[in-house]
Amino acid sequence: MPWEKSYNETEVLEAAMLAFWEHGYQGTSMADLVSVTGLNRGSLYAGFGNKRDLFLSALKHYDQSYRVGFLALLRQNRTPHDAILATFEAIAQGNDTMPGGCLMINSAMELAPHDDEIALIIEDSLAQVEAFFVECLAQSTEEHRTEAQIRETAKVLQGLMVGLLVMTRANRNSPSIAAILAQVHNLLA
Repeated sequence: MPWEKSYNETEVLEAAMLAFWEHGYQGTSMADLVSVTGLNRGSLYAGFGNKRDLFLSALKHYDQSYRVGFLALLRQNRTPHDAILATFEAIAQGNDTMPGGCLMINSAMELAPHDDEIALIIEDSLAQVEAFFVECLAQSTEEHRTEAQIRETAKVLQGLMVGLLVMTRANRNSPSIAAILAQVHNLLA
């Protein structure tokens, strides 16, 4: 009889993703993954491959569930200008039930310099965030910028967002957070 999975793949990916998000790739052992997913090693290996394969699946799950969903939610019922501001304010406020920072940014610092496949996933995700900023800036009635200026502003916003994500991971009470938010407001004024 062939092996048949008896678990919810999304729930397993969510649990693994949270472990990697909180502890990093290197700080998360297979024993940790067994513990948080409730699956034995054999089931994890059969369903997801090795630890790196599970991480890749968890990283892609994070991107779809958090980046895509987060930006879509912020875009609903807001002007493009307000959607950008809401993005930064939501990051600054954080969520006490989630690890700090961003799994993509954490992974960019920990793994991307040494793993081309992970670097490409992160690069694609960040390009989508930049595209979100470009779209919002282009649609904003308050903006009077050329296409080149819009793209440049989107890159600056992305850089500020990455900095904000790093700061909220390191210290949610850092005075740098307010300074970054002030710069975003100034940039959009």
